[in-house]
Order: sequence, then C-alpha cells, then structure tokens
Amino acid sequence: MRTTITIEDSLYNEIRELSHARNIPVKTAINIVLATGLQSLSNKSSESGFVQKTFGMGTPYSEYDLIKALEAAGDLEVSEIKRKLDLRK
Repeated sequence: MRTTITIEDSLYNEIRELSHARNIPVKTAINIVLATGLQSLSNKSSESGFVQKTFGMGTPYSEYDLIKALEAAGDLEVSEIKRKLDLRK
C-alpha cells in the first residue's frame, strides 16, 4: 500500500542509517521498524494487566461490628420496618 507520512528528521536519519548498515532499502527498514514497534506495543499491553490502586481510608466509625455486616443490615432493616409501622398508627 502506498501512503504519505511525516517522519521526524531524527527518526528518518536513524532509519536511513539502519538501512545502510543492513544493506536494505529505506522502505524495508521502515516496514521492519513499524512491525517491531507494533509487536512491542502488543506484547506490553498483554503482559501488564490491570492493577487496582488501593488507599488507606482510616478506621471506620460504626456502632456495629463490621465483621457481622449481614446481621447489622438485618438489624437496620428491622428497625426501619418498625419505624414505618409506628408512623401508620
């Protein structure tokens, strides 16, 4: 495929030096550099998985033991139901 791209002068000089060192055309050197770069990028993205950052938020203030959260939720639900029933009287 033919296309026109703009390459930084310093990059073009490095590619030209690579083509002279390997005795290959500049076009081939550009294709090698692009393929190598794309392969490198795809390898890095598959190797580095998502890492969740964590932050200390201090000690929670609660009248309930947070180890027994389900029991605490049940107590809160019961007290709310009682409150609503008392409002209907």
